[in-house]
Amino acid sequence: MDFSLSETQTELVGLTRQILGDRMTLTHLKEVERSEEGFDRATWLELAKANLLGIVVPEELGGLGLGFLDLCLVLREAGRHVPPLPLVPCLVSGVMPWVKYGTPAQLETVRSVVSGEFITTVALAEHRGTAQEPQAQATPDGNGGYTITGVKTTVPFADVASGMLVSARVAGSDDIVIVAVPTDAAGVTSVRQVGQNYEHIFEVTLDSVAVGSESVLGSRDNGREILDFMLSRTMVAMTALIGGVCDQAVRITAQYTIDRKQFDRQIGTFQAVSQRMADAYINCQAIELTMLQAATHLDEGREVPDEVATAKWWACEGGNQIGHACLHIHGGIGIDLDYAIHRYFLWIKQAEFTFGSATQQLLRLGAMLAD
Repeated sequence: MDFSLSETQTELVGLTRQILGDRMTLTHLKEVERSEEGFDRATWLELAKANLLGIVVPEELGGLGLGFLDLCLVLREAGRHVPPLPLVPCLVSGVMPWVKYGTPAQLETVRSVVSGEFITTVALAEHRGTAQEPQAQATPDGNGGYTITGVKTTVPFADVASGMLVSARVAGSDDIVIVAVPTDAAGVTSVRQVGQNYEHIFEVTLDSVAVGSESVLGSRDNGREILDFMLSRTMVAMTALIGGVCDQAVRITAQYTIDRKQFDRQIGTFQAVSQRMADAYINCQAIELTMLQAATHLDEGREVPDEVATAKWWACEGGNQIGHACLHIHGGIGIDLDYAIHRYFLWIKQAEFTFGSATQQLLRLGAMLAD
């Protein structure tokens, strides 16, 4: 069996490397972080010109009509450059459910995303509830629409997004609905939160926000299915992104063990260092392989919650070990803000606790085994 990338996949990865590699210098990243938006809009538009925002979007909507696995390979390459861009919340959590469940009218939003004109994000996480079991309330208005009340946390790039997909529980039932809410809608307020990796995240309060039937994705009958669809793809996509982060962190550290000398020897020749680097490499391979397996099955239409949880567990646990190993091997320079490696560590830690830590993934796997 041939596991090598196809010509199209190789070209997509190479194009992503070319665009981001030329732009994501340390100086540029600092400039973006100091900006009001904290978002590299110029690079986002370059990705749009290359049609990299439309990888999973059908050709009739201006996209490339490719699959989720192709997008994950691009995300893995993007992770190497730690770009300040809403790649996962927009291209995966936002676009993919629109493409699968959206009405013809709703799909016009996707066309705008492909061109870079419209940025969408998602509001799924909550302080008290979990992403799988939202506590925000959706009260039916009698005309197919809802009034949404609740608080969402760690909503990425809510300040630059024009809209967001919000999960909520239908009042008086266990049904779930996914609704599209403009970020400037009446009753929506956002407060900036402090994230691990400098990314702009927000606590979003929805105070009796009215949404019409045209803003409901699917219906309350398949709302939970849509939410599961969003979360499974989001977690695997995050694993792909962090896989790239981890791989680049190991490469940077490996080069450092060659350049750094103690006692007239490269530190990479010391057994303790070489063993930690070997463990980090193995963890990188495990993150990549479990991601590829889960992404392939999801791409082929098979729902595989066990493989999703396994991939996310490796991103959490393996990523945590990689991040600490890379910092420790660098020594004091590892925490120097003018040196790149600390950024990779912070990205790893941010992703570790997004939509479930390693422990939560083990609990999910345990429940599946028990069932």
